Amino acid sequence: MGSTQDGQADRLDTPSTPPRVHYHSSGSRLCTDASSSPLFDENSPRIRRDIIRIVGQYLDSLGYTSTKVTLYDEANVKQQRENNYISDVVRLRSAVLDGEWQEVDRLCSSDYLRDKKHILYSVYKQQYLELIDDNEAQKAFTILNKHLKPLEAQQSFQGEFRDLCYLLTTKSIQDAPAFRNWDGIASSREKLAEYLQNILEFEIVGREEEPQHLKPNRLVSMLRQAVAYQIESCQYHAEAVPLVPTLLTDYAPVVVPNAENASLVGHLGNVKCTAYVGPSGQYVASGSSDNCVRIWDSETAECLATLRGHTSRIWDICVDRAGSTLFSASGDGSVRIWDIRDLHKPQCTSVVQTETGGDIYSVSLNPLESHIVMAGYDRTIRLYDRVTGRMVQTFHGHDLSVAHA
Repeated sequence: MGSTQDGQADRLDTPSTPPRVHYHSSGSRLCTDASSSPLFDENSPRIRRDIIRIVGQYLDSLGYTSTKVTLYDEANVKQQRENNYISDVVRLRSAVLDGEWQEVDRLCSSDYLRDKKHILYSVYKQQYLELIDDNEAQKAFTILNKHLKPLEAQQSFQGEFRDLCYLLTTKSIQDAPAFRNWDGIASSREKLAEYLQNILEFEIVGREEEPQHLKPNRLVSMLRQAVAYQIESCQYHAEAVPLVPTLLTDYAPVVVPNAENASLVGHLGNVKCTAYVGPSGQYVASGSSDNCVRIWDSETAECLATLRGHTSRIWDICVDRAGSTLFSASGDGSVRIWDIRDLHKPQCTSVVQTETGGDIYSVSLNPLESHIVMAGYDRTIRLYDRVTGRMVQTFHGHDLSVAHA
């Protein structure tokens, strides 16, 4: 917070050091945004092995040999577990097709399958349906209560488990809405076997291929490519190739204005303040000694709206993060709140008037945007609650007028 000499007349008209202006880019969507367009399947066994090889090569180049050996040892242990898992799925598929449910139970309780809940649910559902089809209600109830109930979250669609329970009271499986298309045990087993086969194909793909040659310094080369793409994809470019200080965040250039982009002309008095409207920087607002606030298109320099209502000069303005509400502080002793969501029809929704009527030099929002902070000529800082529409706090102590709060 700062103070200035008393006096309301053209307090900011005196030429002074121009404020430092920061240009910023709205940014462009990079290929590094994996959430929008994944370029490879990170869960693919082949991709995972490639990553381990690349990291191992990098560790070796730095002399971290023991760390590399530990990495490969852990990878080999996991690889062995995956191999055992694949072997169990093969045997499980065969047991399901043959209806060997004791073997199925043994495999489902193995170390390599007991955590694969989606597989367990599908297998136990098949066993349960077969028991229902054979009128073995008591055994079916045991399967339902012991195995399917704990796996209810794995149901194929909402309401499937409910219909599984309902089958205990029906005469046939087709009586339950979820299983009207049930076409017998043999066909159902074949569908489950096909499901397990798809899992196998996903896990096995690429395992039999010969290991490809790993180019030297592969990790650093890929990182250079990624950073180069980020630099090329930026809206602004430096004359010299920048040196990126960190790889922990995406590259963003430091942009300093070096040429005038546009002149925004239209105010009838000197301009006291400016502010960006919204997060993209597409619009700019300005306040002037002509008692008006204007909103401009920063690209075309067109004035899109003029906010009139104050009876004295505009000392300060601020805009909420969403760019939907503008706040203007004026020499008429008021702060006006404007709804600017529709720039063709901006509206003043509220006027906050101080009891002294002195110039208000500063207006801002608290971090939660729930309160307005205003200060000015009367040496007082005020806190206004936007929800209740009341002045909730005043702060006294400055000997001179408050220039900024």
